[in-house]
Amino acid sequence: MPITRMRMRPWLEMQINSNQIPGLIWINKEEMIFQIPWKHAAKHGWDINKDACLFRSWAIHTGRYKAGEKEPDPKTWKANFRCAMNSLPDIEEVKDQSRNKGSSAVRVYRMLPPLTKNQRKERKSKSSRDAKSKAKRKSCGDSSPDTFSDGLSSSTLPDDHSSYTAPGYMQDLEVERALTPALGAVGVAANKRGREGVPTQ
Repeated sequence: MPITRMRMRPWLEMQINSNQIPGLIWINKEEMIFQIPWKHAAKHGWDINKDACLFRSWAIHTGRYKAGEKEPDPKTWKANFRCAMNSLPDIEEVKDQSRNKGSSAVRVYRMLPPLTKNQRKERKSKSSRDAKSKAKRKSCGDSSPDTFSDGLSSSTLPDDHSSYTAPGYMQDLEVERALTPALGAVGVAANKRGREGVPTQ
């Protein structure tokens, strides 16, 4: 039987309330607004034990990292944490309060009231519709004006189309021209105009 683990939101609330991770605090507990330290690893003074401990804790909680078994990878821990946060329907970033640069960089988030069952269903069906629509657009190419309505983009075709003809077609064409010499000349002229980009009538 698979081991169940605590979901991210309650896990995160527990981490905030524990006051054990520096910088992870409630800004306004009544409105469920909190901040996460988000210092860039390239900044002077960055410390894996201080600046990546939340991300490491999440990696350990999810089983992605076990101390001693793998090399520490704070970049991946942070990316996985960010993706998990972005996938939560009941947590949103408060972008106007987040500070993305400097040694005091933080991201500010708000926990929203949990979704009802109907809201979850509605959100799920909308996301699946969006995914289907995105996949359809992707399979048809882009929808720029340079694209034909059937989704095929205009591209240059090679001048030599001999490889496109069915075997024996040219022989059949020669036999037909021999049987009808007057029409053969018209057919050749029409075929030549078509290859040169001149519309045939």
